[in-house]
Amino acid sequence: MISDFKDFDIAYNFLLNVYKSPVMKGILEKIKNVPLENSMFYIYGENGTEKNYILKLILSRIYNYDLVRIPKDLNKKSFKRENTVYIINDIERSDISFLFKEGNTFKCVIFLEDLDYDILLNQGKLDSEKYNILKKTYKIYLPPLNARKQDIVPIANMLLQEISVFLNLPVKELSKEAKEAITEYSWSHNFYQLKHCLTKACINSKHKKLSAKDIFGEFDDKFSIKNFLESKIGNYLSDFCRIENSNLYDTVVQEVEKALFSLVLAETGNNQLKAAKILGINRNTLSKKLKNYNLI
Repeated sequence: MISDFKDFDIAYNFLLNVYKSPVMKGILEKIKNVPLENSMFYIYGENGTEKNYILKLILSRIYNYDLVRIPKDLNKKSFKRENTVYIINDIERSDISFLFKEGNTFKCVIFLEDLDYDILLNQGKLDSEKYNILKKTYKIYLPPLNARKQDIVPIANMLLQEISVFLNLPVKELSKEAKEAITEYSWSHNFYQLKHCLTKACINSKHKKLSAKDIFGEFDDKFSIKNFLESKIGNYLSDFCRIENSNLYDTVVQEVEKALFSLVLAETGNNQLKAAKILGINRNTLSKKLKNYNLI
């Protein structure tokens, strides 16, 4: 487990075997080569991405440091400024001006955020002083898990090892079906959602190889729209094939749209404006389609 690694080379090589996507390999290489003395990193990405893993990798390159988390440890008394690594989780509400006063030194400053600082500035959450500080950082962006599908199975295998050690259970493996399933899944909450699903599967499953149903529970036939449609359409495909000009494409698209519109309208209390925003389409387009489908 990376949390056990104090040596950078061991941690780096470990993650190099986990991360298969070019973007993550590029991040590892960047961390390996940047100078660390008085350096600043801005690590950001969606909630649930592996920001803490990248943090631990950076820390494994630094020796003899005191860790101070701002604002939690701001009043910590017993540390030498020049040996301090500052971790800042909430730049919007944190006063960091004291870090950059004349004569002040530090080992490293690491900012952990969900959003790019350019977005925070545009949202009015940063003043110009903080923004100018952040522009001097090494910026590291962690894409969501579903944007780097090459990493999903290797990360899952790593997590299964960690879960086994933590829970004192035999190591579980992913079946071929489970690997395909987790690769296709959207993982809206990223790494931590994957870890949660695998932990639950390891606890509940009685066999060594985990299936998609072990991971996704009773909703295993719904975890992927693609798989769901394949299973449902497959039942009727032979009948459609016997009919000339069956218009299969238009039929499926219309039925899926009708079902989707009905669900979203029910969720929003028939508020077309909210429904259009959720669906990501123009309100007039939605209204026209609802009339065509006799849904209003």
